[in-house]
Amino acid sequence: MSDRHCLLLELGCEELPAAQIQSLVQALGQGLFDQLLAHQLVDADQTIQLLATPRRLAVVIEDVLSEQPSQTLERKGPSVDAAFNDQGEPTPAALGFAKSVGQEVDALERLKTDQGEWLMATVHQKGAPLADVLNTALKTVTQQMASAKSMRWQSGAERFVRPVRWLVAMHGQKTVPVEAFGLSAENITWGHRIHGHGPWVLDSATTYEDTLRKAHVIASIDERKKQIAAQVVSLAKEHGFVCDPTSFDALVDENANLTEWPVPVFGAFDDQFLNVPEPALISAMQYHQKCFPLREESGEALAPHFVAIANIESEDESAMRAGFERVIRPRLADAEFFWNQDRQIPLFDRFKDLDAVLFQKDLGSVAEKTQRTVSIAKTLGKHLSLDLASVEQAARGAKCDLTTEMVGEFPELQGVMGYHYALDAGVAEDIAMAIEQHYWPTHAGADLPNTPIASVVALADRADTLIGIFGVGLKPKGSKDPFALRRAALGLIRILEQHPTIELNELLTKASEPLAEQLAWDKAKQAEVIDEVSGFCLDRARSYAGEQGIGAATLNAVMAIPVSSITDLMQRARAVEALLAHQDIEKLIAANKRLANLLGKADATPSEEVDPSRLVEGEEKALFEVWSLKREQVEQAVASGDYDMALKQLADLADPLDVFFEQVMVMSEDPAIRANRLGLLHQMRLAFLGIGDLALLGR
Repeated sequence: MSDRHCLLLELGCEELPAAQIQSLVQALGQGLFDQLLAHQLVDADQTIQLLATPRRLAVVIEDVLSEQPSQTLERKGPSVDAAFNDQGEPTPAALGFAKSVGQEVDALERLKTDQGEWLMATVHQKGAPLADVLNTALKTVTQQMASAKSMRWQSGAERFVRPVRWLVAMHGQKTVPVEAFGLSAENITWGHRIHGHGPWVLDSATTYEDTLRKAHVIASIDERKKQIAAQVVSLAKEHGFVCDPTSFDALVDENANLTEWPVPVFGAFDDQFLNVPEPALISAMQYHQKCFPLREESGEALAPHFVAIANIESEDESAMRAGFERVIRPRLADAEFFWNQDRQIPLFDRFKDLDAVLFQKDLGSVAEKTQRTVSIAKTLGKHLSLDLASVEQAARGAKCDLTTEMVGEFPELQGVMGYHYALDAGVAEDIAMAIEQHYWPTHAGADLPNTPIASVVALADRADTLIGIFGVGLKPKGSKDPFALRRAALGLIRILEQHPTIELNELLTKASEPLAEQLAWDKAKQAEVIDEVSGFCLDRARSYAGEQGIGAATLNAVMAIPVSSITDLMQRARAVEALLAHQDIEKLIAANKRLANLLGKADATPSEEVDPSRLVEGEEKALFEVWSLKREQVEQAVASGDYDMALKQLADLADPLDVFFEQVMVMSEDPAIRANRLGLLHQMRLAFLGIGDLALLGR
């Protein structure tokens, strides 16, 4: 009889890359669970726990069977005609089938169907033991997890992200005989390198976390995160400071994947470093030393203190503090040196150095890209009635900080340091902000540029990148997107949503002009690139709208008509999505389908004129009367962008249209009456199409 027990599998590794730990344990856990589920060893709603530290990946699954359930299978063999010859003797086909099911030919059953009679066998198949399934599953899953950067550390062919040094596999209190990476599974794990190395014998799979805790290892990533967050906040408060919010969450995540037994350490640095812009100091502490920057209690100014996370408890806390202070000082000194050194050359004087920075071999240097960006930005600035001198200055200085030593050392500060170097050179605040914010949004959900100048420079930069890279044939393929074009397009879409008067295709057309001149594109090539980039951006708009809760059917409806501005597209989409809750939505969808079908069958595009004297039936007169009252209101609402109001008015046509289609023959034999009815329907169809094609809602 198969028993259910908790299953534990642990891969003990050399130090894993912190950034990959979460995805690695997720892949291992989900992969193993899927394999066990496919072999009926677990239920679909089974509890699965993922545990990981820099030195281990572990999966704990509750209620796993020790053996697959036995199965009774009915196997169909050859047809009776093919199974026996004219003398009634079994043919090789019958003998082979009988052998495959472990039975004599005479013991085989017959199955009669409409297509004939067939040999059949009932086979009782004993379930495979957990060990067999787990061996195969582990091999399959770890092979899938291997990448081009995986390591091979022994004579075998097995590879993994880091060498595997021990293997644990337990089902309840029993060790499961699993082999992988040249290791045989045991019930022995290893603890913290300093405080409790081990070996540590596991009594059962359920005691795994408790045993590791005795060995100074917190196995749960989430528990380590909570502990680190609480410790850092508490220690900062104890000394009269608060944590820097911009770096806090990322540092909690990273430190949780760098430690097994996190211990906070409070440290200090020289006040002189506070003369360096805060982002440079924060970056040096966060990205290079993984330390938490602290602020004064008011939160306004950076404090000359930090909290580091050690992976060890020390009896001499002062020595540990001194160690962290000793290693952080050179990084801050570097930032101070770069700040002082870079300021010797004013930011805008660095433009000439951009000639030596390659953007892309076919598209030229960053200086050439900047010149194109300036041209596009000025066109947008003129459209928005901005000060063109300010727009040009912001666009021209946007990439100048790429030549500074600070950004060379801390590339995550591009744009941020441009802002500070611009202010240091005496540039106006709004221009300095545009230099920083033209990179915004830096990722999905991040802040958008918050000034018009920053927005036009951001749009111009992204549009040039998209048109240029697509134009030289380097569009994204699969998961490969070396120029981050998907992110650029999403950022462009989000910014355009804030600027209703800037149309997507107009922006892309303007962006294509300097590139067409530089690369000698003809009109056909230019139009082809614009269309391709427009489609790519609209795909991102579709994804973005989906994240905002707008359904695929709604997007099909609103994107079936030409898209002008992204603002208009999103407003129409939200209005149609809201309409889906209307009590007459099914009637409206059905009516739009009939409108589309009938008008599609017309010999020519119907006239939009309707002669009331040719309205014969009472139902069409009633429809015309309702429509006459609604038409002007709908047109005014659409013209002003009030799509909710327009759809509210159009929704009142649901019942009159329903009755009309039930009672009136649109395709009358009288040509004049038929044309008049089609004209009436054409008017209403055009009104709906001012917002979206409701026929495509697909309900």
